[in-house]
Amino acid sequence: MIKNNTCNSKQVLIVGNGAAGLSAAKAARAQDPDADIIMFCEDNHLPYYRLRLCNYIGKSIKGDELEINNDEWFEKNRIQVEKSSKVTEIDVKSKKIRANDKEYVYDSLILTTGSTPIMPPFKGKQLSGIHTIWTIEDIVEINKSLMDAKKAVVIGGGLLGLEAAYEISRMGINVSLIESMSRLLPKQLDEKGSEIFEDKVRSLGISVLCGKSVTGFEGDKYGRVKQVFMADDTSLEADVVIVTVGVAPNTAIFQDTGISMNRFVNVNEKMETSIKNVYAAGDVASVNGKWFGQWTVASKQGQVAGTNAAGGNAVYKATDIPYVLSTMGTRVVSSGETGVIRPDNSVVTYEINRRVDKENFSYSKLIFRNEMFVGYILVGDPAKAFNKLQPLINTCVSTETVINILYNG
Repeated sequence: MIKNNTCNSKQVLIVGNGAAGLSAAKAARAQDPDADIIMFCEDNHLPYYRLRLCNYIGKSIKGDELEINNDEWFEKNRIQVEKSSKVTEIDVKSKKIRANDKEYVYDSLILTTGSTPIMPPFKGKQLSGIHTIWTIEDIVEINKSLMDAKKAVVIGGGLLGLEAAYEISRMGINVSLIESMSRLLPKQLDEKGSEIFEDKVRSLGISVLCGKSVTGFEGDKYGRVKQVFMADDTSLEADVVIVTVGVAPNTAIFQDTGISMNRFVNVNEKMETSIKNVYAAGDVASVNGKWFGQWTVASKQGQVAGTNAAGGNAVYKATDIPYVLSTMGTRVVSSGETGVIRPDNSVVTYEINRRVDKENFSYSKLIFRNEMFVGYILVGDPAKAFNKLQPLINTCVSTETVINILYNG
């Protein structure tokens, strides 16, 4: 049985090397300078910026270009990183884990296993040229498929799908974007905002098909994808297909541990699971029934988990974090009560200030309720000012003041 040191220092083990895992390691080290901290990574990479992966579509990529911190930083901060080390067993009673046939004991365990792209049960999904996007290796394989491609289909109009479609189109490849919902970004934009944004996407030569459901693929005699079929009996030619329809939390290793779960690992505001000294953060965790799925949220949750795992007493406080999308040569930002979705389905009366500039693909929607500024939707040039608007959310401020800040600085 392995311990990092023979002294009586606290043993903190972190399963996962994403945003939450790295943040947890940093926080644990800040909380306890003497703790033994080990991070287990399934891949052979130090933590890296997954948000930048699509920037390397059509370009060569090396892991160290995306690294958040290098080997020297981890050595200096005495955080041990076990690369290519998959955790295969967690024993919460004995407080130990198994990875690569070695046992490690812990005083505190932090679960930050993240999520995995969903591949629906499409017929023909095994054909070559069909990809998801989540890792450096995914981008390498996508770039191989794109080398001689003339037509590409991207399934899913969320952040990853939009970024992928944009980067592929910039390579001179014909791109079709398929979104199952009736319009793009329906959770972030109202109908007019979606219309303006979709017009911008189409202006780049990208074909947008909304309200379409993919059923499967057909390949050529070499086993390479050539056709994408949809539920309405229409089809598209494709040399490459990128599937970005969502993610699923990596919870398989926790199934028989006794840790409370639904789809996600259940944690409280201290990122504590139902098992003492076991914490969870990031995509794998649901905080008091709420899941967020954002890099910045994962980092904050990891900070709380790491602090508490090392003996601190931190609390995670959910705050309004704007949705920010920067691709297609434009920017989309929405935050607060946008009037698009009310979680409790209640009826609310809003005062709306809306400006539309179709020629420049520009849109702004400012939302007020009971004389308070409660939310906004911005597309194009107005989105550049979102940092000035965000601090005003849920404050009593006049419409004129907000408009002046948005358009005149």
